[in-house]
Amino acid sequence: MNISSGGFTSSFILRDFARGIVMLPVWWYTIGLATVVSGSVRNVKSVVRNFGLDVWAKNLFVPMYGETTFSGKLISFLMRFVVVIFQSLGVVIWSVILFALFIVYLIALPFSILGILSYGFGMLFF
Repeated sequence: MNISSGGFTSSFILRDFARGIVMLPVWWYTIGLATVVSGSVRNVKSVVRNFGLDVWAKNLFVPMYGETTFSGKLISFLMRFVVVIFQSLGVVIWSVILFALFIVYLIALPFSILGILSYGFGMLFF
């Protein structure tokens, strides 16, 4: 029996589509999850680097403008300390936002599947 090329192609496409649907949750919670986690960690490191937080913290006790008097050192320390505190607060806020997006990623697939099933059963029975 000869199978036409159109039948073979449509059979292949349907099998590939079914395999993609079955494998989506597996990919979502393995490779996709690892990608999201590594991207989030990279993003936080990038924010720290862009803020220059590590440089500010490293130079916390270095007097600004080569000032050697006690008042100059104190003012330099206090200014840098305030900057480090606010930049750290910014990094923490950004990390909380990324964590919230991570939680949304975790629950997006089950809610999407529930929504699709709910809509599909609603179309069948109502």
